[in-house]
Amino acid sequence: MPALRHALLSLLLVAISWGQSAGDPTDVMFVNGRVMTMDSRVPRADSVLVRGERIVAIGIEEDVRSAMRPGGKVVDLDGKLVVPGFNDSHSHFTGGSRLLRQLNLYGVDTLAKVLKLVKESVDRAQPGEWIYGSRYDHTLWGDRWPTKQDLDRVAPDNPVVLRRASGHSVWVNSLALKISGITSASKDPPAGEIQRDSKTRQPTGILLESAAGLVRGRRRGPQLTREQRRKRLEADLIAGFRHAARRGVTSVQTSSSLREMEVIRELKAQGKLTLRWTGWLPLRQAAWLGERGVVTGQGDNWVRVGFLKGYIDGTLGDGTAAMFDPFIDRPDFDGLPTMNQKKLDAMVVEADRLGFQIGIHAIGDKGVHMVLNAFERAARVNGTKDRRHRVEHAQVIHKDDLRRFARLGVIASMQPTHCTTDMRFAETRIGRLRCRTAYPWRSLLDSGAKLAFGTDWSVEPLDPMRGVYSAVTRTNIQRMEPKTGWFPEQKLTAWEAVYHYTVGSAYGEHLEDVKGSLAPGRLADFVVLDHDVFTIPHEKILETKVVMTVVGGKTVYDGR
Repeated sequence: MPALRHALLSLLLVAISWGQSAGDPTDVMFVNGRVMTMDSRVPRADSVLVRGERIVAIGIEEDVRSAMRPGGKVVDLDGKLVVPGFNDSHSHFTGGSRLLRQLNLYGVDTLAKVLKLVKESVDRAQPGEWIYGSRYDHTLWGDRWPTKQDLDRVAPDNPVVLRRASGHSVWVNSLALKISGITSASKDPPAGEIQRDSKTRQPTGILLESAAGLVRGRRRGPQLTREQRRKRLEADLIAGFRHAARRGVTSVQTSSSLREMEVIRELKAQGKLTLRWTGWLPLRQAAWLGERGVVTGQGDNWVRVGFLKGYIDGTLGDGTAAMFDPFIDRPDFDGLPTMNQKKLDAMVVEADRLGFQIGIHAIGDKGVHMVLNAFERAARVNGTKDRRHRVEHAQVIHKDDLRRFARLGVIASMQPTHCTTDMRFAETRIGRLRCRTAYPWRSLLDSGAKLAFGTDWSVEPLDPMRGVYSAVTRTNIQRMEPKTGWFPEQKLTAWEAVYHYTVGSAYGEHLEDVKGSLAPGRLADFVVLDHDVFTIPHEKILETKVVMTVVGGKTVYDGR
């Protein structure tokens, strides 16, 4: 106890000296909490003092209260658990926000139920109006892909486009194919595939990877003015901010654009931004961005430029991930890589030379291997260090590549719910042997690698509790199987899961000294939970709710 008291007092003295230069906002002291700081110097506390956007002091209430200025406000946390705000290291936030108002097929577990929901949308629409939906997962229904004929039964007069949960393929009906001019004579685009009937060679209605871009529906229907598009974007984003606040998400690292980030900054100026936004930009634009002075880290703690994002392959669920060996359920096919090693190396070396952090989507073992090769070459050619390049997803890793992450300083940006979703079909796709190093969190940590956790929203729900549960159980959420976990040797503890969702994600964007842990001088981003996820039975983690979300010292959600 004396050592802990000494550490607390040391942090308090630092805090007071820091807080004296922070202007004159009202102090807010949060007391009577069970605070897990994720800071090894003082891992636990019961009180947090906030001044403006920063934490001023943290520790035992008696000590922290001495740093509070007259006129401050006290908030009683009623003994609830407090953790740093969750930082989703990989999301598609704008797309997820937009889908909050669209047909959502996530978790719908039979084809009949999906078709019923599509028919309900058709019944509300005008004849000929395009019907859009997303997040269906055909692996919940069985082994076969759905077809255009399935949709034709409920939508003969409306073109239908349903995006799979992965975001890497679409399922369309006959009318959508006809309008788009997709026929038996159509050629597969590069890094894409039009699925065809094995006998007639007619398109089945499934368009994989880049072939999804052949659908022309996006260019049809009512055209919105630029101002109308902007207003819709703002409304979608604000709905997304509310959605995130209720789930304790205080930061997102997300697909974005320079124009979109200007909208986000304007929402911040209007007081409507309730999370921190790090936007990743396309790797293919590296030269263009460099010419305009855009660099990773540009911006402030609310809106900033993140890494440059590229793709090397597809997904496991769509059967398009780049694999060293063919898929078990498709022996003549080993995935759809987007480019060869030489081209990938050239893109990565140039972006690295320009000073960008880089994140590459790679799911198959060959895809991951190619990305690690490119990062290794960039470091050798440019002599750069601590870029913290990232492999986004890193789902299936060859055993010989596991130790390369730590050696190269490459971050594994992973989404635990992908494991507990994909386990239903992973062994059917790639066999049990390759699955031994699928989603290998423990092996990566043991090798010294850095992990950053997220959700890939809207591919998976934004709720961090599902990610924490998945990391500690490796049990499918829908079926609650297997009870002991899928390859349980790769499980994490609850503390590790939360750490990589907070400190790990902050490290992944070079901000671990600013957020991700609770300490004096850090941003006052934290979440209050109604259950202690570190001590409750694991199945109760899914029932855990956010009581309060604080971002920059401001309460953006209060569910008390």
